[in-house]
Amino acid sequence: MKLGLDAVATLLDALGRPDRAFSAIHVAGTNGKGSTCAFLASILRRAGLQVGLYTSPHLISLTERIRFNDRDIAEGDFARVMTHVRDAVEALLKQGRLLARPTFFEHLTAAAFCYFAERSPDVVVVEVGLGGRLDATNVLVPAASVISSIGDDHREWLGPTLTHIAREKAGIIKPGVPVYIADTQPEEARQALAQAALERQCEPRWVEPLDIICYDTTGRPVVCLDSQTSRTYGRECRLALHGRHQSQNAALATRVAQDYLRVLDMSDGAVEEAVCSGLEQTHWPGRLQWIDGNPPILLDGAHNPEGVQALADFLETTCRRRPVTTVFAAMRDKPVIELLSPLATIAERLIVTEVTGQSRAMPCDSLEVIALGYWLPSNVIQSPDVATALRLARASTPPDGLIVVYGSIYLIGEVLSLLQCQGA
Repeated sequence: MKLGLDAVATLLDALGRPDRAFSAIHVAGTNGKGSTCAFLASILRRAGLQVGLYTSPHLISLTERIRFNDRDIAEGDFARVMTHVRDAVEALLKQGRLLARPTFFEHLTAAAFCYFAERSPDVVVVEVGLGGRLDATNVLVPAASVISSIGDDHREWLGPTLTHIAREKAGIIKPGVPVYIADTQPEEARQALAQAALERQCEPRWVEPLDIICYDTTGRPVVCLDSQTSRTYGRECRLALHGRHQSQNAALATRVAQDYLRVLDMSDGAVEEAVCSGLEQTHWPGRLQWIDGNPPILLDGAHNPEGVQALADFLETTCRRRPVTTVFAAMRDKPVIELLSPLATIAERLIVTEVTGQSRAMPCDSLEVIALGYWLPSNVIQSPDVATALRLARASTPPDGLIVVYGSIYLIGEVLSLLQCQGA
């Protein structure tokens, strides 16, 4: 992977700087940045704005990454803008203005910006791909920057400590641009973020989680819009996304949306209605996604220690009386011990598998060896593929139990694809 902004800036120059054709809100972080983007886009859309959304990775189709007004880009449009960018790259290579071919993510980012420029959105919510400082999306000069919770991930690219990781994420902070930061940060990351904001002469706006009143039967938080995020006190709404951690992501999205909409002279009442409607109607699959059935299936793309701990907390809070079977797969670069151990006292049975077509996947044999440190041998099952793993999980879990699929976003995508084919 080649990190840096020179190639994508040269490419965008050749394309007429489509990234300057729309207002953007730029979102970085380790955990929760995708959910924050989804909440934010949903609120802004319910406020009547024309809204673009650029996220990664995808679950099933690349077209999921580029959305406009709640709909994925059409395959024909995707092919057209990608071809347009490819042609620009070839011309730049021939002219010697590019020394090497841009990365796939740089191609995709340029194509997304071209598509949004064509659609003339009121605002585009853009999720950072990796890190922040050197991410291809960081060519943007946004209306606002947002940083969700920082955790331990991608150390091989971002650095060995939380300070290193936080400073890379803080690379999206720009002078004169308001930055909203999740208040639930490890102290090491918090200090690094505060220092980065100070260096850029930007006062950080720390956003605390919304108060949780209760949970519904499937674990969706019912939250209260308090004085920090609303001029109307005591308004309650039920978040569309599951888990306690979503109260922080929803708070970030709410605060950013309120400030953005009030600049547009929208009334407080209209803003509040957009916030509540947006939080209650957000769609963000693969993140504590509950699929009804006998037994039901819970899909979660948790693939780092903080994400798995949030999953464990959710299961302890919501599903403690259910017998749980887990289906797990991970990539070789992930801390598998830290991904498995939080669920060892929750899940009765573990099925380890490998994602189809992923050369980076950790072999089942290796996963089983690690798992045997936490489960009895009779409760650890190897499966040669994801389809078989799902079939084994259904066969071994009682109707009142729960199947939990986690460990890799690629695993979640493959399971969702299988469920679609089965009509589940």
